[in-house]
Amino acid sequence: MKPVKFNAQYIRPCLHGMAAVLLVAVFGSAGAQTKGADKPVASLGQVSVPQAELERMLQALPPDERTAVKNDRAGLENWLRQRVTSEAVLREARSKGWAERPEIKARVDAAVKEITNRLVATSFLESMTQVPADYPSDADIKAAYEQNKSTYNLPAAYRVAQIYLSTSATDAVGNKKVAEKAKRLAVQARNGDFAALAKTESQDQSSAARGGEVGTLALTDMLPEVREAVAKLKAGQVSEPVQAAAGIHIVKLLEAQPARTATLEEMKPRLQAALRQQRQQQLVQAYLSGLAPADRMNIDTATLDAALQKVN
Repeated sequence: MKPVKFNAQYIRPCLHGMAAVLLVAVFGSAGAQTKGADKPVASLGQVSVPQAELERMLQALPPDERTAVKNDRAGLENWLRQRVTSEAVLREARSKGWAERPEIKARVDAAVKEITNRLVATSFLESMTQVPADYPSDADIKAAYEQNKSTYNLPAAYRVAQIYLSTSATDAVGNKKVAEKAKRLAVQARNGDFAALAKTESQDQSSAARGGEVGTLALTDMLPEVREAVAKLKAGQVSEPVQAAAGIHIVKLLEAQPARTATLEEMKPRLQAALRQQRQQQLVQAYLSGLAPADRMNIDTATLDAALQKVN
């Protein structure tokens, strides 16, 4: 079989790490105030984002991204404010009958028509250009891997565990007590069972349940303060308490992995998806070329010029 020439634009060269976590999950419409266990994590009057909705969104994220979102407390709270504010604006507009205004109805109808036409055309085009289920072959994947192997670099990675204690932006006295506790815990962690201590003392519930283990991360995926501490550790060592924006971290380095090239097996799922995407775009172009050949398309330049002249 002739190897497929793989276009590297269909896959990101850097496979490890998240440049920035963008919290763009869609909840649908924010709910009314909730009762019982499903308390609102953010609310404004009758508008709220229920705790269960936020938990489901976070659980749906990959572990590394979930950790980054949780560590960016300010960003998460800002997103929640925007989400509630947006819903409040919508409710205010509806309460004033804004959706019933003729000019708004006309714009909504035009938008619905445009979206409907787009969905019909797009779904039809997808049905006409389906990629065979057995594509690409193992040979195609291997050829694509070899072609771009030098770009599949994984940075050094660190498997870390932590004991996390939250602090407050306004409680200086309380923060001093937390800092003192963190110093005691760091000593205990060096001389005892870090995992057992994390399970009982860490306030990050998700990692505490795993004995404090956060996962395997590149330095760029960590908070700057934690990153600096981890870079100085050797496997098995425990850091001094590290103060970050939202709390104090006591970090243990479980394992350090050197930078390396990703293997074919590690790359296979990404390459398979990228090759299928590339193939579908090729099929789309071929179908469109047959449906509307460029040499049969007529553009009346005089009429086009006349239309442009009428528009200021």
